Amino acid sequence: MAIALQGGGFQSAFAWGVLDLFLEDGRLDITGISTTGLGGLTGAAVIQGLISGGPKMASDMLREYWMNFHEISNQMAPLLPNPLDKIINYYNFSDTLSHMFEKGISPYERNPLDINPVLDFIKDFFDFELIKREQDKKIFISATHVKSGKIKIFSNADMSPKVLMASFCLPYVFHAVEIDGEYYWDGGMVANPAINPVIDGVPSKDIIVIQLAKNACQDIPKTYSQIENRIREINYSAHLLREMRAIYFISKLIDEGKVVSGSLKRINMHIVRNENSDIATYDSKPFSSDWDKITKLYTEGYNSAKRWLSNHYDSIGNNHSELSDEVFGAYL
Repeated sequence: MAIALQGGGFQSAFAWGVLDLFLEDGRLDITGISTTGLGGLTGAAVIQGLISGGPKMASDMLREYWMNFHEISNQMAPLLPNPLDKIINYYNFSDTLSHMFEKGISPYERNPLDINPVLDFIKDFFDFELIKREQDKKIFISATHVKSGKIKIFSNADMSPKVLMASFCLPYVFHAVEIDGEYYWDGGMVANPAINPVIDGVPSKDIIVIQLAKNACQDIPKTYSQIENRIREINYSAHLLREMRAIYFISKLIDEGKVVSGSLKRINMHIVRNENSDIATYDSKPFSSDWDKITKLYTEGYNSAKRWLSNHYDSIGNNHSELSDEVFGAYL
């Protein structure tokens, strides 16, 4: 089974819940993950755990990773602009970022020495040599090449602290990450996530997309915050929808016998998404030290995955569980 994991700041805690249920259930053998952004760190924790000790180890690593990353927000909290926030012990790095964005301060001006607690954490937490040697459990990390704007896919053999940092390198927060003389930003700008790597790189014919942002909304947004939220939702899923539409089109050609049998790989697509909330409910900013919100997202992911397995497990290996003209047709 291949996983395509959408990135989306600390909303990736929803994916933590989905993956934890899959690992606990035991019926899905995760052989590859393609992801980006904070999803890249989540995916790397799963792959390292699976390599080290199987599903139980992967579940333990996920929890340890999220608890540690939560603490990173607190480490970065001294940047908070309001002294009162420190007095009342209010640590939320997301609000720090909002202040910096409003003031138009770049990370090169704010942090000329490129001090990066996230990169330090990544170096300490992950065993990159273990991931690089692995042949069966694949990971594909997307980053954006700054100069060309093209997508760069890193796989097991490329894994390093800088690769994971590049995938999560928010342009307004961190210095661009240099790898082999080239510079990279967050991969979510060009692929969120990239599906093609797991089509070509993983034997499984089934791919489960863990989608953090919903495709459609029921009401026309009218307030500033509603409009801003809907724009973020569209941007989060635009690249994913394009890839899903291409897969849908190719699947139809194969099913209708319009291509030579065996010339193209037939993929079964499945989607687990958060039906209970939207981006506005939890905010789309990348850092949060609100553990209650993180664990609530985890619970929503866990329960969503449980419902999905109950409703769609029989589709695995046989057909799409969600791929239709209504959702993935190219035009209205």
